Amino acid sequence: MNRKVVIGVCIAAAAASVAQVPDKPAPSPAAAVPAFPSHLLAGAGACPAPLWPREALLYDLQGSTTLSFAIGPDGAVVQPRLLRTSGWKMLDDAALAGIAACRFKPGLDPAQRAGAYPMQFDWKLDGEAGVTPVMRAGSCRDSPRFARFAPFDAAPTSASGVLLRFMVGAGGVPWRIAAEAGSQPDAMVAEAIDYVQSCRFDYDPSVPGARSASVTGRVLAR
Repeated sequence: MNRKVVIGVCIAAAAASVAQVPDKPAPSPAAAVPAFPSHLLAGAGACPAPLWPREALLYDLQGSTTLSFAIGPDGAVVQPRLLRTSGWKMLDDAALAGIAACRFKPGLDPAQRAGAYPMQFDWKLDGEAGVTPVMRAGSCRDSPRFARFAPFDAAPTSASGVLLRFMVGAGGVPWRIAAEAGSQPDAMVAEAIDYVQSCRFDYDPSVPGARSASVTGRVLAR
């Protein structure tokens, strides 16, 4: 499977400085959002695109992070604030680090610096998504705490259950299981990981396309 990583940001001239990962080529140019004060930047290349976390690439994590910020007297970014999460803390953290690296003209008047200026990072893998394994019905052990495993859906900010990412290896066995940071208490996370470890996953033979070994989803509490 050959897919490109694309970081869409709100600066048309931003250079995409994505950490290179084997078989993951560099992203295409970023798209523009007029609300961003590009005319106040210190110069060309003053606001490079953030580094895409290698861990996020490994698990094919995607989403959109929306931030706001103001500009300090010296042109540095101040008061960065997460307005809307991508659903994945590592992507949000990378976006915050990215905006912190931007530099604007020093000595701007207070009205120009005040903001709050918006910025959105769209973390997207371009191209056709791989077919992901699905849970084998009835394969998970019975649990007094958890009802089932649900694949990651369009509601990434939901606090229900424990959000996990993992790979599926030989025999449909999950491995390299990791929980979203801070999603639930440590004891509950450990139980959720143990629960998913008992499940088995298979590819649907009726679905064509390249296979992906990564799975994301929530272990839902009873």
